[in-house]
Amino acid sequence: MAFVRMTTFIVPAARSEEIQPGHNLYLAATQGVKIVAQNTSGFHRGGVWASQTEKGDIKVVIYMQFYDLPDLQNFANAPMVRDFEASVDEILSPPLIEVFEVVS
Repeated sequence: MAFVRMTTFIVPAARSEEIQPGHNLYLAATQGVKIVAQNTSGFHRGGVWASQTEKGDIKVVIYMQFYDLPDLQNFANAPMVRDFEASVDEILSPPLIEVFEVVS
């Protein structure tokens, strides 16, 4: 069985430029977190989706899939991931973190 960890947060419309290429938030969400995942044992795949809400905010979803739950936990406890999520919580919005088991 595989496990998926999804982190969802909202970037307010007034700060939406921060999720554009070249900005720190964009780089951390699309590259930094994925680099940590790729260097964690058991990483299978991952991605980032962004969509605009009716109010003009940007909803960001970071998806990371691992083969085993302990590997997913190692990723979640990596200092860069914890710092990223703490910064998102402090500056933007509280991130929603969900873990799912992939049933096939």
